[in-house]
Amino acid sequence: MGPISESASLSIHRAWAALGEAAAEAPRRSRDGERGDPAASIVEAFLSQEQALPAHARAAIEQLLQRQRSMDGELSRQRALLQEWILSQLTYKALYYRYSGQSPEAPRAELMREKDLVRRRIRDQLHAGSDHSAILGEQSRSLSKP
Repeated sequence: MGPISESASLSIHRAWAALGEAAAEAPRRSRDGERGDPAASIVEAFLSQEQALPAHARAAIEQLLQRQRSMDGELSRQRALLQEWILSQLTYKALYYRYSGQSPEAPRAELMREKDLVRRRIRDQLHAGSDHSAILGEQSRSLSKP
């Protein structure tokens, strides 16, 4: 696990805050009747008022708007996943420190070596195409525990 550097800790907190702000922004926009990007709202208003626009141009613009809305939804989904991943990582890290008897400031050298070996093994197995459940199910004797 290793010590969390101050800059990494700040980076995690900034990412969490930014994701929280973005997640809070989406419900506010929908309550206010706004649909995502204000520029998209302007284009939608233009399309509803402009009757002289050729059908192929209107269809192309509507397709771009649809694609933009789809990407907006995907971005929201990715933000939620990233926020959940950060929460999961911090939870596992907190539990690791609690049950390993280590502190973030002074990790035990043998546990750090074991963590690095396990991390390399898992990365190599993932790159080789192994199933993640098989990788996690693989129990090996801990080098740091008798």
